[in-house]
Amino acid sequence: MTRVAVVLGAGGITGIAWLLGALEAVHEQTGWDPAGAHVLTGTSAGAVAATVTVAGVPAEDLLRMAEDPVFLDAAIARATADPRARSRPGPAWPGSIALGLSGLLSADPRARISSLVGFLPRGLRSGDEIRGLTHAAAAGGWPADQTLLLHACDFRTGRRVSFGAADAPPASLADAVVASCAVPGYYRPVRIDGRDYVDGGIASFAHLDQVAGLDCDLVLCLSPFASRARGSAADATLFGAARRATAWQLGREAATLRAAGTRVVTVEPEAAELRAMGLNPMDRGRSRAVLEAARDGVGARIAALLDGVDLPSAGRPAAPVQAALAAAA
Repeated sequence: MTRVAVVLGAGGITGIAWLLGALEAVHEQTGWDPAGAHVLTGTSAGAVAATVTVAGVPAEDLLRMAEDPVFLDAAIARATADPRARSRPGPAWPGSIALGLSGLLSADPRARISSLVGFLPRGLRSGDEIRGLTHAAAAGGWPADQTLLLHACDFRTGRRVSFGAADAPPASLADAVVASCAVPGYYRPVRIDGRDYVDGGIASFAHLDQVAGLDCDLVLCLSPFASRARGSAADATLFGAARRATAWQLGREAATLRAAGTRVVTVEPEAAELRAMGLNPMDRGRSRAVLEAARDGVGARIAALLDGVDLPSAGRPAAPVQAALAAAA
């Protein structure tokens, strides 16, 4: 049987919508459900999408929360009923001097750049909305029959941590998702096992290398922020340059896996999808349009991208959180 890893990259709120639409397109066009992958990994937006996909939560549930503040508020209230789950404010400035200084002394140019986030103000926005979005999906805990890895970074050292891996600190699935989404300067860091963690995107938007050694024959990577496409308003802006830089890094990570003998298929947004996403990755109001654009756009090209790939015939595994979903409704 073909062992498949599905890697879901970072990209903000609009990135979540794009990922959910792209995953639906894969299922609709190939008959294979990505929820049945042997390995799923997620970074930031990808952590949300991976968690709800494994749990079998319908995309429509997340769209409703994006469009209906009352519905989202109710989900947040359920997710934070335990006071220990609530995000608490910390000092506003700076976020992590230790991370900033360590990067300045690093010989790795990429580490020097990514560590600059340590000098940003400590995020003031609560991560409780992420808890609300993923509350039903995370209620059942980590999956027992699949590998689910959610990437975050230690806010003091910048060290990458893949929650769900055997060598990672113990963490609830809910905390791991919020930590992976904790964009420095925007969301507050998440305290896990005595340390603060932030968005895994500061190290990599996809962390493709983390599936090496997991005996996968195919890696399908969906990356909402990486794009070489032209034809959107972002092309001439720093935002467009950042997307192209992310695509370049993704290409390097994919090349390393391919050199080791793994087939890698990467999917990035094209021009119509980028126009739907706009310039604000945290814009919840675009979620439905972005999901539909991704479903149509990825659906039109996924067959060609997966040409010759022998996908598993198994469908979606039994979702362990269906009882929790019913209870939360």
